[in-house]
Amino acid sequence: MTNVVRLHRSPVIPDGFVHGFPERTGGVSTGARASLNLGKRWGDSAENVDENRRRLAAHAGYDPAQLQIMRHVHGTNVWKVGEPFPEPAEFDGLVTDRVGPVLAAFAADCIPLLFAEPDARVAGSAHAGWRGTVGVSLPDDAGDVTRGPSVATRVVERMIELGASADRIRVALGPSIGVCCFEVGPEVVAEFRRVYGDLAGLVVRHASSGKDHIDLRVAMRANLERAGVRPEHIDSEPPCTRCDERFFSYRRDGREGGMHMAFIGIRP
Repeated sequence: MTNVVRLHRSPVIPDGFVHGFPERTGGVSTGARASLNLGKRWGDSAENVDENRRRLAAHAGYDPAQLQIMRHVHGTNVWKVGEPFPEPAEFDGLVTDRVGPVLAAFAADCIPLLFAEPDARVAGSAHAGWRGTVGVSLPDDAGDVTRGPSVATRVVERMIELGASADRIRVALGPSIGVCCFEVGPEVVAEFRRVYGDLAGLVVRHASSGKDHIDLRVAMRANLERAGVRPEHIDSEPPCTRCDERFFSYRRDGREGGMHMAFIGIRP
């Protein structure tokens, strides 16, 4: 495992923003989490994760003390930097118009999204699994779910509150599970059909298994375009985390594996 931190950067994110999607190299974590594990929820030591986050910040060129981290819960709530937040602070999207804060989005098969609006100088990040993509919550204690806009739509809405224009927002989808590997049950297919109808390429029947697979990238691109983002401003063809061992994957490694942290901030 190389000691070099490696970042994927998207051509749609302008130079006025620091951003990146890390690969798994260049950190100090060991075992299935080797080496740049950036999440603390699955059992790695806090010391390892803190050191990994420092190494990433040093490589990317931002102040690690400015990193904005929230607990992701496969929801659609979005926090604006500077707002008070409840305890626990559970948000799957973040936005800011301030220079300095760096917005984090954690994932290990779900889609980490980075948003940038260069004219208004507004940034956003989001964590979107299948629930966040269709806007359906986890069941509550009574087994009920709520349905509404997706987390990406809510990030766009909150960026507009800060002066952004939807048709100027750039969005990059980070490494995440591809249609090749995202097998789902009929209840998940039904939720996607409810939101996206017969969208071409959304549901793919796997030839060998006969199981349905969902293309989250197709759904997310449609979602963003519905929210007013221009097609040419969307980078929606990242590597598949389960196939590509440069990345952590929950479906491949389970909770013994690690987690990525995409990031974006506004440069001075």
